[in-house]
Amino acid sequence: MNGLVEGISNISLDQNPGKKHKRPFRAFHTFDQSQSQSTNANTYPAAPPGHSSLVNNASFNKSHMIGMVKNAGQVYNAAEQSSTGTTSHIVPTQRLEDQQQMLARTFLPDVESVPPLFSTQFYSANQGTCDPRLMSLSLYNIPENEQLRSATKLPIGLNVHPFATVVPTDVEITAIDTRGVGGPIRCRRCRSYANPKYKFTFDSKFVCNFCQINTPVPYQYLPQLSQTGDRPDLLQHLGLVNGVVEFTVPDLYKIKQDSDLVPLHYVFLIDISIWANENKSSLVAIESVRTAINYIRENQPNCKVAIIAFDRWLRFFNLRPESTQAQELVVSELKDIFLPLHNGLFVRPEESMHVIQDTLLKLESFIQDDKFMHKNEACFGSAIEAAVLALKTITNGNGGKIIATLNTIPTIGNGNLIISRDDGLKPHIKCENEFYTNLARDMLNSYISLDLFCTGAGYMDLATLAYPVFITSGNMKHYPDFNVERSEFKFVNDIVHSVSSTVGYQAQLKVRCSSGLSVNNYYTMACGNSDREPIIPVVTTDQAINVLFKYDDKLKAGTELFFQAALLYTDINGVRKVRSMNSSAAVSNNIHEIIKFLNQDVINSLLIHDVLSKLDNCQFPKIRETIDSKLSDILTQYRALVDSSHGSQLILPDSLKSLPAYLLSFEKSALMRNNKNSSRGNDRIIDYFKLYYYNQHQLVYKLYPQIFPLHEILSDDDFTFYDQNNLLLQFDSVEALSVRNSYNSLVNGGCYMIFQGDTIYIWFNENTNRHLLRDLLVGGEAEEVPYASVTLFGGQLPILETDINVRARNIVRYWSQIVSHSYLPVVLLRPNVDQYYSHTMTYLMCEDKSVEMIESYDTYLLSLHRKIKDNIENERYTKLSNSGKHLHENLAERFIQF
Repeated sequence: MNGLVEGISNISLDQNPGKKHKRPFRAFHTFDQSQSQSTNANTYPAAPPGHSSLVNNASFNKSHMIGMVKNAGQVYNAAEQSSTGTTSHIVPTQRLEDQQQMLARTFLPDVESVPPLFSTQFYSANQGTCDPRLMSLSLYNIPENEQLRSATKLPIGLNVHPFATVVPTDVEITAIDTRGVGGPIRCRRCRSYANPKYKFTFDSKFVCNFCQINTPVPYQYLPQLSQTGDRPDLLQHLGLVNGVVEFTVPDLYKIKQDSDLVPLHYVFLIDISIWANENKSSLVAIESVRTAINYIRENQPNCKVAIIAFDRWLRFFNLRPESTQAQELVVSELKDIFLPLHNGLFVRPEESMHVIQDTLLKLESFIQDDKFMHKNEACFGSAIEAAVLALKTITNGNGGKIIATLNTIPTIGNGNLIISRDDGLKPHIKCENEFYTNLARDMLNSYISLDLFCTGAGYMDLATLAYPVFITSGNMKHYPDFNVERSEFKFVNDIVHSVSSTVGYQAQLKVRCSSGLSVNNYYTMACGNSDREPIIPVVTTDQAINVLFKYDDKLKAGTELFFQAALLYTDINGVRKVRSMNSSAAVSNNIHEIIKFLNQDVINSLLIHDVLSKLDNCQFPKIRETIDSKLSDILTQYRALVDSSHGSQLILPDSLKSLPAYLLSFEKSALMRNNKNSSRGNDRIIDYFKLYYYNQHQLVYKLYPQIFPLHEILSDDDFTFYDQNNLLLQFDSVEALSVRNSYNSLVNGGCYMIFQGDTIYIWFNENTNRHLLRDLLVGGEAEEVPYASVTLFGGQLPILETDINVRARNIVRYWSQIVSHSYLPVVLLRPNVDQYYSHTMTYLMCEDKSVEMIESYDTYLLSLHRKIKDNIENERYTKLSNSGKHLHENLAERFIQF
């Protein structure tokens, strides 16, 4: 056993891939399939058997790639770069190796199946399969039946992120206006949308790739087929070429046929109660609203806004452009909500900016000067009702978005929670308040979403207050230690991001797949985690949904399985659209091939969301046991059916080598803390929200934060961008830059940047080199840098011309681009200085033993090994029938030995 422990701690991996070419080849990514295929053998697995590729169509290749390699000058031959693939079970090393592999090559979705990690930035082609950032599968070789899938213990599902940022960013998603032809081509049976896998016949019909039914082709799309059955006019019908396409659709696709579509309407709700005024969060909220409305005026000119303030009363504002100053209307009736005005409640910022500015100035004056008029109650529930009523009335039921701030638990009006306590007597996180339950359902059915920004330090019963946020797929932020100097910049940017990330509203998602599979579960509260198509009141660039499939029938090995996610929505200008994303996988009866083509990040997310969707009485020790059991079952099946030749060693499949690290980190999250004394605390609910609604890019960093050392001796290329678009960050010194999330990995006197998905921390202590701190954080020529008094204005790194500062800002930019946030707060993390240090480090050092006595990562692997060994010895695993066994002894399956 001691030898095994030593092996885990001192595992030696080959981390010396062939040296890449330098500057002359930067920014040139090959789209030539012959070159890419030669790389696949050493990097990402090629397409599974039966996985067809549209790039084989020469006419398509030429037409589609034109413009993407235009002006390239020269193309990098990916075959010249030798690579051993990612080899480590250590998450930091795996991430750096994966990023290094994608520096000089473009991912081809139709040729390569398993995409890079979600923590990797890469270029992708838009071929017959969409960019995997938009939609990716958990398995790219689907078991032919439920028996074989059960033998793997793996979920069949996908993650769809409709408005993820794709690279290259200057290549727009194909847009097709079908309003003049009655809408896009669709199958008459399953109603799938036109995609590159539709097959056209010589009798003017097409065969649907999902249900295999023939449908007559509309005359506008009548094909002119060649002798081989190909369409030479593909350039005229890009919906039959690209893996993702956006159709502009006619009025037939409207939600409400009896009303006209309108641009998106915003309601800004501002808490001006005495508690919000005391910590000045109300003033920061007003500044945030001012900045957000300016953004709307410049970038969303057709949208309209309304402003409502609340304390113990509701305060409406007449924003008519004809007015010269703000007019305030106060409503004290909180039980039976009504609107005191209609005309002037919602306005376009461009037309009424002078009135909006006057309104916000008067609110600021009230907060700062009329302190004797401040009220200590907050009628939050009634304020939400008023905003919903306003949107319903003015938009004629079309919906809209509410952006609300709140500092204290509501104590007056509808939905007051004056008797709420967090005493641990409620061992669950459900909403039991009928008012908020009914309000959330009403908002969902009315296509109204809520984004909530909480600044209170005390208990706020977010499990109840935020229920409408969960149901309407909104966003929630909490600032428990709100301080104007430290929090203002972050708060303002979060409000602006709530607006800038908005893409549309009135959305509904539908996922289709080939016959034999069907949707079992959409993991979102909007549909109760069921198979009903979820309604998404407001669509943003951050939203992603996991989908789980089930078997309806046995599949045929060697065939191809197709998946399509279609999002029907109204854009912010009131135009109805459908975004269609397509992908595919092969069907296999070979368990070796199934295990080889796995997407670890999606599997991890599906397993976590399955746990979150079934939280009942929050008995977290039992939940941890369930997670451990699932993981040991997966690895037991691999050991028993795929690699049974290493009985005394822990074997992790190459495709799942860091899954234990992510699941162990999930077990140590704030959500899973002991709940004997506090079962519904703010931290627990916020963590629950993040785990449930973070997209894949944010989730992997939230579970296992990334750490970069700044004190190491760096090569010329470390932390510099490889391409001219400044997207691909280089990590030449992989071994030196790989830092595990453990106290033992941190060097006394070191300096580290740590990213947790939404916040960047800079860790250093009193022994850190003062010259390094000066060049990184202060600038100038001072010899002594005051360790405890260093601050960062606006939560940002200063712009200095020092080498380490430039590289640190490159890291910030790299992380920002991966999670698609223009602003990430940078927070200093110093032992014995920052009050939040111990609490924050508890969750950043996810490999260490937790305060809940959850074992360290190395010990956890030992525990897994014992469970797997015991399962094998007692034959507690699912066996394959003789007809299902297709074991090939000569298959070179990669694995890790301990």
